[in-house]
Formats: sequence, structure tokens, C-alpha cells
Amino acid sequence: MEIGALSKYSLCGLRGTSLICWVAIIGCRYDPDPRSIRGAMDGAARAIEANDGKRLFRYIDQRAQHALGGIVAARTAARKLIERDYPPSDRGTAIAALGDGANFPSGAALFASRCNEHCMQRIGSKLGAPLEEQPAGDEVAVRTSRGATLNVFSGSHGWYGIVWRSQALSDERDRASRELRQVEQNAAIYRKRRALAPP
Repeated sequence: MEIGALSKYSLCGLRGTSLICWVAIIGCRYDPDPRSIRGAMDGAARAIEANDGKRLFRYIDQRAQHALGGIVAARTAARKLIERDYPPSDRGTAIAALGDGANFPSGAALFASRCNEHCMQRIGSKLGAPLEEQPAGDEVAVRTSRGATLNVFSGSHGWYGIVWRSQALSDERDRASRELRQVEQNAAIYRKRRALAPP
């Protein structure tokens, strides 16, 4: 029987008939359903096995997903203003200050860049069959068959996602939004200066 993506980052570790049932489910190539913790972990394991960061993005905490999307949106908007309105001599430094968020088309692409193979391996080393779940504030702490604990969060869409730098990314998104407002102000000043400059 082909186990597929879970051959390396297996959710196994169960014993007896439970293991047989789980392997049977995998063998039927069911589509992991992130509306359950088990499904979210299975989906993450399959994405990691495929070394697909964009696919793994689907299985991280919704708060981190939204924050990454917000970072990209703010940094992309800032970059466009800088390229359009800043003096050529200032553009390079200003764009560099935006960081990597200005270089990707989506939050998923930014995540895939930041969560490289080593990052995915660290997550994968903790994935396993969920054995115990405990409330942890807004999150759920899940002890897996690998002897590790992963926190997951149920988003507004009802999907569970692995908690990944959620607070740090939310802070970064807020900072990107503040800096976008500053770039907007600077760009407006540069436009006025050009309008007032003698022909």
C-alpha cells in the first residue's frame, strides 16, 4: 500500500487497529481536511514531504496567513510609491529598507521564502498523530506521537493551522502599515516639490 506523503513525516505512532485504520485512510488518498486537527497535521506533513512551502502556507495559523498577506500588501504599495515619487537618488535605500516583503506577490510566496527547507524540517520533526489536546488560551496544545507539542489555532473559517510566528508577524504587519503611511506622506511631499520646481 502506498502511504504517499506521510512516509517521512508520518502521523503514525498509533498502535494496533488504530494504526491499521489510519494507514487505510491514507492509502485511499483522502484529501486532508484542515477543519480537524488531524487533517491539518496530515496536510502539513504532505506539504513538507513535497517540499512545498506555498502548500504548507495553507496549514499554518490563519493569523500568520493574514499577517503575511498584510506585510506583502503594505510593502508592495510602499515600493510602488517609492519607485514612482521618490527622487532616483533615494529610491535604492528606501526600497532596501522595506525588506523582503516587497519582493513577493503573495503572503504564501513570502512564507515559502522564509520557511525554507530547514524550517519545514523543524516543523515536520514535530508532526505526528495527535495523542492529546489541551486548551492553551485561544490555541490548542497538541501532543503528538513524536513526543513533541505543537500549538494549533482554529481560524474564523473553521480550519486549524499550526501556530508559526503569529505574534511576531502581526507586529511586523503593523509596522509595515505604519511605515507605508510615512512613505505616503513622503511621496506626497516629493510630488509637491516637483510640481513647484521651475520648468
